[in-house]
Amino acid sequence: MKQYLLAVAIATLALAACKREAEPAPTPEPAVVAPAVTTAPPAGTSVATEVVDQSSPAGDAAAFDTKGFAGKFGAPGTSLEIGADGTYRLSVQAESAKAELASEGTWTVEANGKQILLDPSSKAEADRLYDIVSHDELRAVEGGQNLSREGSGK
Repeated sequence: MKQYLLAVAIATLALAACKREAEPAPTPEPAVVAPAVTTAPPAGTSVATEVVDQSSPAGDAAAFDTKGFAGKFGAPGTSLEIGADGTYRLSVQAESAKAELASEGTWTVEANGKQILLDPSSKAEADRLYDIVSHDELRAVEGGQNLSREGSGK
């Protein structure tokens, strides 16, 4: 019986010694990125490229004082209130209908602090662009009235 137990112990030890260690998880192959294929334009043609400025509209966000610029601007029959929070409200008195047309939305500084763009909440309305002539005067770029800051004496 001792021999049997000894044989079983030796067999167990031999099996334990032959047992494989767990294989490590396979590492994923790196993704292969194919090079971009480009073709030359036909002879005699030129390739136009467009450079788009993705910097902040005022060049440096601290360069344009939105809180200091906020306020009320107006002209006969037109009133524009620019909020420091980036919102606006525009009221235009319609001449023929004797009614008030109102527009609300957001405004942003464009062209390195030289223009503001009024973007209405209603997409049925067109955006309006104004040149910033001074801290107290806005000039309509496409139609509309030039506006002066209320209380500026202009």
